Amino acid sequence: MTDLTLTNADLDELARRWFAKVMEGWENHNMLLSKGQGIYQKGDTSLADPVAHDKAILAGFVGRAQKALANNDFLPVENIADGVLRDAGLALDPKSTAYVRLCRGLLRAQVEYFRLAEAWRGGDFSVTPADPLFAQPVTPARPVREEPKENPRTKSMPLSELVETFIATKIRDGVWKEATQRNSPRKLRLFAETLNNKPVDLVTRDDIRDWRDTLDDLDLASNTMRQHFSVIGSLFNWAKQEGKASVENPTKGLAPKGEKGTREAFTPDDLKTLFHSPLYTGHWRADRRDRPGTELVKDHKFWLPLVALHSGLRVEEAAKLTLADLREVDGVWCFCVAKAKTDAGNRIVPVHPRLVRLGLLEHRAEVERSKGTQLWPELRKGSEGRFSQSFVQWWSQFRHLVGLDRDGLVFHSFRHTFISTLLNAGVAYTTVQQLAGHALSGVTGGTYGGKLLTPADRLEAFRELDFGVDLSHLASS
Repeated sequence: MTDLTLTNADLDELARRWFAKVMEGWENHNMLLSKGQGIYQKGDTSLADPVAHDKAILAGFVGRAQKALANNDFLPVENIADGVLRDAGLALDPKSTAYVRLCRGLLRAQVEYFRLAEAWRGGDFSVTPADPLFAQPVTPARPVREEPKENPRTKSMPLSELVETFIATKIRDGVWKEATQRNSPRKLRLFAETLNNKPVDLVTRDDIRDWRDTLDDLDLASNTMRQHFSVIGSLFNWAKQEGKASVENPTKGLAPKGEKGTREAFTPDDLKTLFHSPLYTGHWRADRRDRPGTELVKDHKFWLPLVALHSGLRVEEAAKLTLADLREVDGVWCFCVAKAKTDAGNRIVPVHPRLVRLGLLEHRAEVERSKGTQLWPELRKGSEGRFSQSFVQWWSQFRHLVGLDRDGLVFHSFRHTFISTLLNAGVAYTTVQQLAGHALSGVTGGTYGGKLLTPADRLEAFRELDFGVDLSHLASS
């Protein structure tokens, strides 16, 4: 449950309760030590003075906690904060002021904990908390918070239920034409999924903008984007008219983003931002790849941006790749794109040497050993029938979190970057056509306007592709 009623006193009380808990745990642990044993003793290694050894380590902990507090570096206590909130049945937005205050309180608690532990380890129990926040005893009977008043909007119908009711009504009343009845349910269910099935009266215009970003990253045609907006607008108008929602239509006044021609390519600074983000340098955990940490998961989220940048593949083309689609052709490893949007889209794109150095072929071999058939086993078709659907929903949020949020910058921008980099490097139009899988504007002479290049010729054409950013650190990641 997310709590919006926590006061500063409540947050301080959470920090004080954690402090009291760890101090009690410290003393209980000390009582179990054998004579001559150090708390931080490794294995069977003997210590000449285990007390002095432990005190030195604790003094170092004090210094690190003070430094983190001075720099508002909350990484050392984010896991603690999440656990404290979870144990209390609470949740806070990690970007909220309340979460920041809780983390600062926990860092203050760490400073006091390590300082007191250092003194107590030496047998000096006269030392008491110096921080006034922890000088007063914790009152166990005091409630951390009052139960929040229930927001009537949270009782409104979940989006998935509203969507299914809307679909059933339209089909029963016979107001949808055959094509609408075939296509609209998928669009409606995608909307509910993207907004995590939140109650209808809690849907905001910011939610609509986030959903719009997801559609944009899905690389949908402009007409399809307008159809999505139309059916969702109809959903909210119907819900208000039928008394199933009190919120006004949040899509009103908002429209799909501009035509595909307005989408931008990534700049070298954009690529540096992405490829030096925690997704590629180490993240906190698999579900929070915007936060720095020690984990580095090399799944589809790691690979799809790299593949798209170095091949020009569209997001769905890359997401639905099978092991058979990544194979050797005339001695060259290639992405073999079939069933593309157009006949020209069916093409062979060599695997760039940088992807080989980063371990893409090892990834393929690992999937093959596990008897998989999809190159990215975690991906499944979504309600829109696309393998890329769940990834795009994640990507639309992730790119904002790492600062790639200006208008026109979407996943399709990798394809724009690939094509523009080739052209700027002087690669022939006809070669770019064969690599990108479409006829470029202003180029004549049929689909490709030239001889069909071999895989080796295509590889040679873009082997030295330079995006203006150093990616060498990825090879050692």
